[in-house]
Amino acid sequence: GEGDGGVDGLDEGRLFVRNLPYSSSEPELQELFGAFGRVDELLLPLDAETRRAKGFAHVTYSICEHAVRAMSELDGSTFQGRILHVMPGRARARPAAEAGGGAGGG
Repeated sequence: GEGDGGVDGLDEGRLFVRNLPYSSSEPELQELFGAFGRVDELLLPLDAETRRAKGFAHVTYSICEHAVRAMSELDGSTFQGRILHVMPGRARARPAAEAGGGAGGG
C-alpha cells in the first residue's frame, strides 16, 4: 500500500479517460458520460495544431457514485471502435496545501 491512504479523485466524482478516438467531440462525450449522472465538468484537450482531440479527457460528476458507476460500466467498453480506459482522476489539491509558501505558478 503506497501513499497515505490518500483520497483519489473518485471521492470527488473525477474520472480520467484514455484511448479516446481523436475524432471524438465534447458533445459525444457529454452524451456518453451523461448517461450515468450529471456531468459537472468535461475537459477534452485539443491538439493545438490539428484541433483534434488528444485522445484523453477529464470528467467530473456532481455525485461520486455516478463516477464509480460510469467507470465500472465504461472501462474496457468500446467507443467509436476504441477500447476505453477509465480510471479515477486526480483529486484536486487541497486549499490547505497552498497555505504554506507562495511557490507555484502554472
